[in-house]
Amino acid sequence: MLQLLNALYAWFAEDFRFVRVLFLMVGVGLTLDTARRLQRDSQLRRFGTSTKGRIVRVSRGEDYDTAIIGFTDAAGRTHEFDSELSHSGAPIGASVDVRYDPQNPRRAHLAERPLSRALLYLVSLIVAAGFIFFSVVFHG
Repeated sequence: MLQLLNALYAWFAEDFRFVRVLFLMVGVGLTLDTARRLQRDSQLRRFGTSTKGRIVRVSRGEDYDTAIIGFTDAAGRTHEFDSELSHSGAPIGASVDVRYDPQNPRRAHLAERPLSRALLYLVSLIVAAGFIFFSVVFHG
């Protein structure tokens, strides 16, 4: 096993193309994911329907916890989604504002805390730019 690790280390130390391509893929993937979320949020602001939802549970993550939000659409069906934002500490059962796509209610987001959402996207884009930057300038 040690010989394998030594061989991999020697290969990476000699040729960083693989690492550069990996960094580029991570950066581009993170950029595309953030762009998809920004587009979703833009469409929900323009065409979405507002309703009240409730925090039904808290999802425990490695870095931070997120609230799972439940809401009822105009047709009376219930839906749940992950708020994507760090849990603010509001108790389970607390009422929150939700915007959702009436054509596809699975596309929903927490209408509250727009500054937190903007900060999340900004940090994601900065991290993505860092990965892309290092993939371009890092020559080993």
